[in-house]
Formats: sequence, structure tokens, C-alpha cells
Amino acid sequence: MIIAILGGMSVFCILMVWFYILHYRLAKKQTFETMGGLTSLVEEERWSDRLADKLDQQKWAKRLEPQLKRASLNIRPSEYGALLFAVGLFLLFLFSFLLEAPLWVGLFITTMLIPIASKMFLASRKMIYINRINNQLSETCRLLSSAARAGLSISQGLELVIQELPSPIKDEVGIVVRETKLGRDLEHSLNDMLERVYSKDIQVFVNALIIQRRAGGDLATVLSEMANTMEERKIINKTIDASISQARYSAYLLPLISLLIVIMMSQMIEGFFDFFTSIYGLIVLVIFVGMQVLAFFLVKKIADIRF
Repeated sequence: MIIAILGGMSVFCILMVWFYILHYRLAKKQTFETMGGLTSLVEEERWSDRLADKLDQQKWAKRLEPQLKRASLNIRPSEYGALLFAVGLFLLFLFSFLLEAPLWVGLFITTMLIPIASKMFLASRKMIYINRINNQLSETCRLLSSAARAGLSISQGLELVIQELPSPIKDEVGIVVRETKLGRDLEHSLNDMLERVYSKDIQVFVNALIIQRRAGGDLATVLSEMANTMEERKIINKTIDASISQARYSAYLLPLISLLIVIMMSQMIEGFFDFFTSIYGLIVLVIFVGMQVLAFFLVKKIADIRF
């Protein structure tokens, strides 16, 4: 038991070291990119960089790359894949040695859990990124309203947004401005931004700009009223989040509590996992996992209040 715990702690430490190595390499890469325009300094390419370049050319990496960008993760697909592989090894070690489960049970749970957890993590990161943009929309509307009152066009107002506001709205609007400068129609660029970071608030914002561009009207007044409305929605959202936070955290605690119970039973009952090698044990395992997943989504669905 002590050996298994020490082994689990060592694997956890390896994961932490791997995380800090990725963070250090990212900071070093940004430093070289900053200094590259000032000096002729060239970084020597290592074998790991060449291997990462080859992995990034694979089909799975090309499919994963836009998901990482939408999740605002500034890492390469190969690095993200290596991190998932390390987490998978940690889970396999946890089930096989700490819980003394059969190897095939650990492999089955790990291969089922890693893709689902990765998808949920990327979706959660993307939602956080979109919420950050939503929180900046009211100030964006005020800037565009002031620009319209000063006689500036929509494109010039968007350039003002890039100058005055921080990321992430600066990055998304910056893409729109660069595309329009290259000759692309503003409506297409705005619709592409809506596809990248979709939310109801962003949809209202984009539609207001497109309708005004087609039909005209008092854009300054419309954007000013929209800014006030978005501020009120922000206050309501914070109130709702505070009210349903307990239910939301319960959705995450349910699987963890069940896993802790399984760990306790495996330590109290000798040969606990031998039951899952039979057909009846497999049926119980599938029902257990299915009910955990169902309970998780039901609690999240109940706590997901839309208005």
C-alpha cells in the first residue's frame, strides 16, 4: 500500500515537472520571437523539436490545432497529445497498482476516460474564452458608439477597439480588421468571428453591425443602448451563477465521491476487482459508469439556467 502511494506521488511529480517544462519552453519560445526582430540570434533545433514538427503534421494534430486555438491554449498539438499520454499513464498506474485492478480494466477505463475528459476540458476552456469576450462587449459597444458619434466608419471604430481594449476581444476583432484591410467583405469577416466564438451576445452584436451597414440608422444610439443592456445581463448572470454554484459543483463531486468509495472498498475487501472479470461484473461496471455519466449531465442540465 505504501509503495503504491509513493509510486502514485512520483508519477504526479513527473506530471508537474512536465507541465513546468512546457511552460518554460513556451516562455523561451516567446523570448526568441521577441528578440528575433532585434538580433540575429538563432535557436538550435533539437531532436524533440523535429519530432514535434513531424507529429504536428499528422491528421489528428491538424484536427486538434483549431480546437486548441478556440480553447485559448497556446501549446502545440504534439505537446497536448504528450500531456494526455502522461495523464493516461498516471491513470493506468493508479488503477493497476494503487487499486490493484486487472490491467485490462485500467486500460479500458483509461481509454474511455481520456477522450471524454479532453473534450470536456477543451469545451470548458472555450466557454471561458467566450465568456471573457462577452464581458468586454459592453465596453466595445461604447467605444463603437463614441466612434460613430465622431463620424468614424465601422471599420475605423473596430480599429479603435483594437487600440483601446485588451485580449481576447482585441485578438478576435483584430482578425476582422486584418481581413477587411486585405479586401474581404466586412460581413463575411464578422460572420466568421461569430462562428469561431459563438454566443447570443456576440450574435446580437454582429447582427447589429451588419444590419446598420445594410440599412443605415442611428448606430451610436443603438450601440449605447446595447451596452447598457449587456451590463444588466452581466449583473443577472453573476446573480444566477451565485445561486446555482452549489448544484454545479455537485455535478463534479458526484463522480469523485463514487471513485473514493470504490478506492475504499478495494482496500477493505480483498480481491474486490476480481468480481469485474466475470460477465456479471462487467454488466455492473457498465451500469455504474453509465449512471455516473447520466447523473453528471442531469445535474448540469438542471443547473443550466438560460434566459
